[in-house]
Parts: sequence; C-alpha cells; structure tokens
Amino acid sequence: MAAALGYGAAEAWAAFRRNGLMSVAAVLTIMVTLLLVGAATAVAANLRLMARILEGQVEVVAYLRDGLSPAQVERAAAEVQSLPGVRSVALVGRDEALGRLQEALGERVSLRDVIQTNPLPDSLEIALSTAGRAREVAAAVAAMEAVEDVTSGGTLLDRLLAATWLLRGGGAGAAALLAGVALIIIMNTIRLTILARRHEIEIMQLVGAGGWYLSAPFVIEGALQGTLATLLAALLLFPGYLVVVDRVQGLLPFLPLMEARILLPALGGAMAAAGVLVGMSGSSLALRRFLHS
Repeated sequence: MAAALGYGAAEAWAAFRRNGLMSVAAVLTIMVTLLLVGAATAVAANLRLMARILEGQVEVVAYLRDGLSPAQVERAAAEVQSLPGVRSVALVGRDEALGRLQEALGERVSLRDVIQTNPLPDSLEIALSTAGRAREVAAAVAAMEAVEDVTSGGTLLDRLLAATWLLRGGGAGAAALLAGVALIIIMNTIRLTILARRHEIEIMQLVGAGGWYLSAPFVIEGALQGTLATLLAALLLFPGYLVVVDRVQGLLPFLPLMEARILLPALGGAMAAAGVLVGMSGSSLALRRFLHS
C-alpha cells in the first residue's frame, strides 16, 4: 500500500504538471465553487445568528386609544395577559414613551422645541413565550376594543428567515451547477492523462498490477486539484471575511456577527472535504469509464 501511494503521488504530480492548462482550469473551477458556497454559508450563518437573537426579542406592541380611564387600561392589560403565548405585559405611558424617543434622538434634537403636546399614545409592550406566536397574539390584540393599532417584530423575523433560506437555496443551486462543471473538467483532465499512459496501463494490467496500483495516480491527482483549490479559496475567503466583519462592526457596532474563530475553522474543514471529494469524484468517474470501455 505504501509503495502504491508513493508511486501514485509521484505520478499524480507529474500528470498535474504535464496537463498544464486543463489542471489549472479544474483547480480554478473548484475554487470558484468553494468560494461561492463558502461565502453563502458565511452569510447564512450570520443571518441565522441574527434571527436567533431577534427571535428572543420579538414582542408585540399595542397602542391604546385616547381617552381610556385607568380602569380600562388595567382591564386591557389583564385581557392581553390572559392570551395564550403571552409571557408578560408592561404598560408604557405616553410620557415614558416620549422620554424614550428623546433618549434615542440624543441631544441633537429637543422634542420640547418641536412639539407643544405629547402626541404619543399609551401602549402595552407584550413579551411572548415563543416568537412563533407573534402573528396569533397580534391578531387577537388588534381585535380588542381598547387597542388602536398593533405592531409586531414577527414580520421582520419572517423576512430574515426567508432571506436565509433563499440564500442557502440559491447558493446550493449555483454550487451544484459549478460542481458539475468542475467534474466535467476534471474528468477530461484525467482522461488526457489516461490516454497518454494507455499502453503503459495495459501492460501493467497484463502483468497483474492491482486495481489500486493502477487507479492511485489518477485519484490522487484529483485530490491534489481539490486540495489546491481549497487552499486558494481559503486564502481569498478568510481574509475577506475578517475585513468585512471589521468594517461592518465599525459602521454598525450593534449588529451581531459570527466570530471568525468560531465560523472559519468549521467552514475551512467543510470546504476542504468538499474540494477533495469533487476532485476524487471526477477522477473516479473518468477512470471507471476507461476501465469499462
């Protein structure tokens, strides 16, 4: 086995250099495939992180009608609290809401200089037991007589999850297409090597050389192409991710992003496995066609 591996590695490297442009084309095609899949996976991982954090913060806000008495407000809060899926209800008076708005705007704008009376209504901030109940709770609250309007963060969560699935599906489809192109190029590259050594292979078969001894150079050549493509993709993707994360955190420090030390090692391992698998699969297909022709 060791002799076959040593022989296969030497022959694979020689064939890789001899095939020149075809080998480069195979490596570049696999690299583009891995870049696409890796970038889509990184973005999807960050979107999933945002969705997971947002899911724990989703709440329904009910804006109450003007002119309600304290007893009516308390009754509305108790009615909301009794709904399935509601964890807690907090009353936010209009003065507190105006203070929050002023705090959010900062010292650059003074609301007292702009408005004479407080236009904001009293509201109920409704914390949910699960984010999946947001639509159901919002619909039930909107039907109450004391409620003027309802807003919910569930819509934003749904859009974020939809974007995640769309990105993963689109990335997978494009990756499958490029992987098919890579397989065809690798098969043609390996086929050139097989044809160049056809007589040598036939002689080796006649003297009883085993299947692994014959196929090792071609399988290793495919694995070599996949490995080189993975290295090139990682050299482009990993520094690029670090730069993007640094810039996004500088512009939007509140935005949660996946840490590079957590994401990149797992992503690198998956890319390496995929690259080698595509390379070896192309070689195996080409070799199978030759041996059965």
